[in-house]
Amino acid sequence: MKYPVTQKYSIVILLLILSGSVVADSTKSSFEKDVRTLDGIIGAYYKIVSGPEGFKYNPTIDTFLHAPNPIITRFTETGEFERHTLIEEQKYLEKPYTEGFYETEIHRTVERYANLAHVWSTYETRAIPEGKALTRGINSLSLYFKDGRWWIASWSTQYEGTNKLPGKYLPKNRLTSKVSGK
Repeated sequence: MKYPVTQKYSIVILLLILSGSVVADSTKSSFEKDVRTLDGIIGAYYKIVSGPEGFKYNPTIDTFLHAPNPIITRFTETGEFERHTLIEEQKYLEKPYTEGFYETEIHRTVERYANLAHVWSTYETRAIPEGKALTRGINSLSLYFKDGRWWIASWSTQYEGTNKLPGKYLPKNRLTSKVSGK
C-alpha cells in the first residue's frame, strides 16, 4: 500500500518522538535507584552537572531529582545574591560545555529526622576529574523522603571566596586541593 507523502512524514515524526521518549525514560530509570538513598541522590546531584568539554546537560534527569518547584539560592563567587527556580537555573546549562566542568563532593554532614534531611555538602570544581581544584564551597540541600524516594526540595550554594571553609565541613581523612590563586 502506498502512503501519501504527508502520512509517511507523520509516521517518521511519530517514531522519532517515541524513540526520544524511550531514551529519556531509560536514562531516567537509570537514576531511579539513586533517589532511593541519600547517598544515591547526592551522588546524582553532582553527576548530572559534571562532564567534559562538549557535555550536554540533561534537564529531564535534573528535574527528576527535584521536588516540584524547588528554589535555588546562591551567593556567587563575587558575592552577588541569586534566588530562582530550577527552570531558571537550567537555562544557564542549555548549551554544550565549552570546557570541562566537574563538581565533586569532598565532605558531607547530614542531619536527619524521620523523612526530612538536611545535607551540608562541601565541593570542589575542576576542569578535568583529577585536575587542580578551581573553586570550592558548600551546597546546603533540603530533602524529603516520600513515595519510596528522596526529593531535593531546595538547595543553596556558597562559594568559598574570602570566607574560608570551616574545618567541620572539610574532610578529616584526606587532604583537599587548594584552590588555585588562593
